[in-house]
Amino acid sequence: MNVKLRVLSVGALFFIGTTAFAQKTKKDTASTTQIEEVVMVGFGQKKTVQEITGATSTMTAKAIEDLPVASVDKMLQGRVTGVQTGSSSGQPGGFANVRVRGVSSINGVTTPIYIVDGVRVANGSLGTANGTALLTNILANLSPDDVESITVLKDAVSTAVYGADAGAGVIVITTKSGKKGKPRFNLSFNSGFNQQAVDMARNFSAGEYKTYLRDMFNNSLSSNYSIEEIAGGALAGKISASANAQAVAVMSSPYDTNWLDVVRKDGYQQNADFSMSGGNERFTYYAAANMFEQNSIIMNSFFKRLSYTTKLSYQATDKLKISTDFQISHSKTRTLSDGGAFSNPMLAQYFNRPTDPARNADGSWYLGNPANSRLSNNQFNVGYLLENNYIQAGTFRAFANLNVEYKILKNLTYRFVFSPEYVNMEEDTYWNPLHGDGYTYGGYKRTSNNRYFNFNIQNILDYSQKFGKHNVGVSLIQEAYKTDRKFLMATGITVGSPALETLRNFVVPYGFDGTQTITSRYGYAVTGHYDYDKLFLLDASYRRDVLSQFTPGSKAGNFWSIGGGVDLARLDFIKDMNTISMAKFRASYGKLGNQVNANPYALYLYDLNYNDYAGARYYNIYNPNLSWETVNPLNIGLDLGFLRNRITVTAEYYNKKTNDLIYNVPLSPSQGGIINDNGTIRYGLMLDNVGTLVNKGFEFAVNADIFKGDRDQVNWSIGANLSTLKNEVTELYGGAVNTATTTLRVGEGARTFYLRKWAGVDSSNGDPLWYINGNDGETTNDYNKAQQAVQGSFLSTVFGGANTSISYKGFALDLQFTYGFGGKIYDNWANYTYSDGQYSLNYPGYGDVMGDYWTPQNTGASNPKPLYGGNKLSNQASTRYLYDADYIRLSNARFGYTFNGDFLKGSGLNSVQVYVMANNAWTHNFDDRLKFDPETNISGTTNLSLPVLKSYLFGVNVSF
Repeated sequence: MNVKLRVLSVGALFFIGTTAFAQKTKKDTASTTQIEEVVMVGFGQKKTVQEITGATSTMTAKAIEDLPVASVDKMLQGRVTGVQTGSSSGQPGGFANVRVRGVSSINGVTTPIYIVDGVRVANGSLGTANGTALLTNILANLSPDDVESITVLKDAVSTAVYGADAGAGVIVITTKSGKKGKPRFNLSFNSGFNQQAVDMARNFSAGEYKTYLRDMFNNSLSSNYSIEEIAGGALAGKISASANAQAVAVMSSPYDTNWLDVVRKDGYQQNADFSMSGGNERFTYYAAANMFEQNSIIMNSFFKRLSYTTKLSYQATDKLKISTDFQISHSKTRTLSDGGAFSNPMLAQYFNRPTDPARNADGSWYLGNPANSRLSNNQFNVGYLLENNYIQAGTFRAFANLNVEYKILKNLTYRFVFSPEYVNMEEDTYWNPLHGDGYTYGGYKRTSNNRYFNFNIQNILDYSQKFGKHNVGVSLIQEAYKTDRKFLMATGITVGSPALETLRNFVVPYGFDGTQTITSRYGYAVTGHYDYDKLFLLDASYRRDVLSQFTPGSKAGNFWSIGGGVDLARLDFIKDMNTISMAKFRASYGKLGNQVNANPYALYLYDLNYNDYAGARYYNIYNPNLSWETVNPLNIGLDLGFLRNRITVTAEYYNKKTNDLIYNVPLSPSQGGIINDNGTIRYGLMLDNVGTLVNKGFEFAVNADIFKGDRDQVNWSIGANLSTLKNEVTELYGGAVNTATTTLRVGEGARTFYLRKWAGVDSSNGDPLWYINGNDGETTNDYNKAQQAVQGSFLSTVFGGANTSISYKGFALDLQFTYGFGGKIYDNWANYTYSDGQYSLNYPGYGDVMGDYWTPQNTGASNPKPLYGGNKLSNQASTRYLYDADYIRLSNARFGYTFNGDFLKGSGLNSVQVYVMANNAWTHNFDDRLKFDPETNISGTTNLSLPVLKSYLFGVNVSF
């Protein structure tokens, strides 16, 4: 083995992974190449890491290459500091919850804005139907294979140029461009299968279910009946006639159905991408086509995408450069109901009785009682529903970007950017008339069209000048952004045949809706940069934004930032040393805004039918004092580089304070807060500014190139990052706001659980126990005597990742780990699935209870004695269903081989790589009770959604 160390100035300063580089050769050293890392910042501008005074984290195409995910937002977890991501659902093509340096709002938008090639794009779920409203993701229409780099902007000096919307962070996505040279073609393909990433709670078998019900009845009646005796009617007269009839049917049933097996299938996934690029001194081009398909492990749940992109750049004259970027895509998503819907297959495995059959003797689906087409406990046969019903969305997205750059003077450039984005989402829900939700309607069809037209206009003047060792840069920016949304929906019921699925075949109009919403904002900004030989650095910016929905006099907000840095390694006596290559101190502070979806106006909503006359109702409460949520981020950082940046270390402290938090304040009747909501009288709400919130913590990253050589030598790099987070409400006007499971109060985080504390099971009698004071000490078996108390936060308080990459003679192994500690997850359906007898006869629940519920022979069990009707409210909200989300995950592993030039000689191929890859292959939950994906903690609850997937793939990359 030939092992050789080389001293190269490479490495990632702020992140794990590789980055884009700009090469510059020193004039005075012909043998030395100085490589400066380039980071994309606001409005298409670039800076080298030596020039940055803010906090940024970057991943490039190499770091995210061939990851088997549908959208770029799912690539961030563990790969950059300060960012937590997680999916509450494993829906293919669904979106990930992304939090940059904590949660910056309690009632407003907490997700970052996304910038593609310098302009803002739509993000999140644009769906409106039950099943698509929260489970689709417009970012999934952008192919990750087209991404050159992803940069997360985190502090004031990095994000203030985006002003009013930057408080939750900014994610800058740069797509691939053509490069000068002969045409290059690349074809990549991978295919594989999906499985469930984390084992969920298991369901009951028929035998276990009968045993559990037998013990439940015997405990309640102080009897000792056998399953056979109960099947023979032994409980007649001792429980209600209907309950006895159900008990007899269950105990005498010959069936044993695993409802998860009924709906589970192999999840298949594939991705194919073809690209070409090239150009000359004046013209460069890049074009790519992509096909992606991802299927869940549950029937009728998938995401498919076809996309095409082309990017052209033309240097028309020495002064004029014109660039265009065009992306077009169409995707189709099939989603499934979640939560408490009887059609939810994840709920059905716990709510459907295993003693009901799934199919008849002839193999046809069993549809239950012919009188109501329901199973024995009024549930649905989810296998039939997944085969005959659907909830789907078809999304068309077109994005264009025209960039005209004119060099007015040697150091003065004007840029004009015009970028429209068109999104059209067609949603269809179909329930067949024979079984399920559609049975009572005689068939149900909902169809809708949700159209967005967004456009962004920018005018930018960039000035840069070098005076000896003094470098000055100034940018003047004007930006306008507008969203025009039009929504139209119609619903019909009663259809003549299950084969008819078009809306016009549903003969009874059942409902309609249509809205149009236009919002706009415009702003002006100025940014300035100064550095002295990159030794002393200073950045500043100011932006004024005007938002359409605020009241006159309150529409404008002023946002600013200032940042400074000093790199001691630029001093002459250190510059000549090989040991220290960077020692930069930097700090920044400023004022940002949070994205606002609030409306302060008092309005009439004209949507009432009053005896066939148009009626109106009050909608919203007028609050002329409503103002922006503003964020003041402080960032202090230290960047160290050793051995010409072979080893890099960064450490940062941040303190992000959100002022004027917007919240829905409940109003009493005396305050005029009664609202007639379609005939329902309820208390009103008023949007108001109610307090302050602080996110603070530390971020650390270290990266090292242990061995660096050519293809036939050992190359080994390692990296790790760690972030901490403390989220705290520091002011809250009007006092604490408590619910059955959460609290909002001073001194605690914005996502805090507030629950009674479970004290276990009384070993002497099987009663449930809770701590009276909510913490420790004396216990009680009376639920109402136990107090609620703070029990932890949704968000992890320590999180990060680690990676290693090693290669030798064409073989390469890359591993990426992620981890999180300190977060909590609450099972919001456990009152049914761990009901201890309250719902067990109708809804079996978790089979995990078997062997772990109290009996006279098992007094140390974790679950109380099951009693018909429940055991002293044992299944009500408490920490019994709160789990630690501490975990370590092998999020990605890749092993591949790249054939060398000798092997490919004469084939016309430049490179051929084959690889195998595993995504989410291994997860260790430190809480053995946790049966959900640990990254669900970003959402806090599970809602019985589709399980998060792990994937195994084989792939090939060919370039020629």
